[in-house]
Amino acid sequence: MKKPVLQFSIPCLEIETEDKPPVFSYVFYELPFPNAPVSFYIANGWSNGEGSFTQEIKLIKPSGNLLVSTGKQDFELKSFNIPQLMVNLFRDMMFDEFGDYKVEVYLNEEKVLEYPLTVRQLTPEEIRRVQEIQSRLENKEASENKESQVQQQPTESKKEIKRISSDDEFLISG
Repeated sequence: MKKPVLQFSIPCLEIETEDKPPVFSYVFYELPFPNAPVSFYIANGWSNGEGSFTQEIKLIKPSGNLLVSTGKQDFELKSFNIPQLMVNLFRDMMFDEFGDYKVEVYLNEEKVLEYPLTVRQLTPEEIRRVQEIQSRLENKEASENKESQVQQQPTESKKEIKRISSDDEFLISG
């Protein structure tokens, strides 16, 4: 058994796959936050190891208290050259404090990485931009609905993008 290295840990808002390696979209280092639940992923890539291991991710509040933990998650590296992707969905997270949270990543109960995740209040300019975008999206959707009612012609279906998600578990691995 050889301990792996953590090649990357990526917080993002969306992960897409189409029978290929995942695409991480909306990678972030801070959450400007309008006091609402937010869902996001943290994807960890383990490589250069062999054997059975556990990982755990903890989010620590600015006060030092634990916000959430994934618990220990088993994974196996069957070959030194084959990496393991571990994807965790943090669904509907409520952050009750602004400030610098810590993301801690553990391998076999040993902390191997810690990085900040800043949660801050939206500025008035950001609130205005969010409202403008929401308004444009609503207008676009209403316009598209109106056009589809008028045309009544069959349309070619778009290729479906598979989104990695889990309702009951933190862990999605591949």
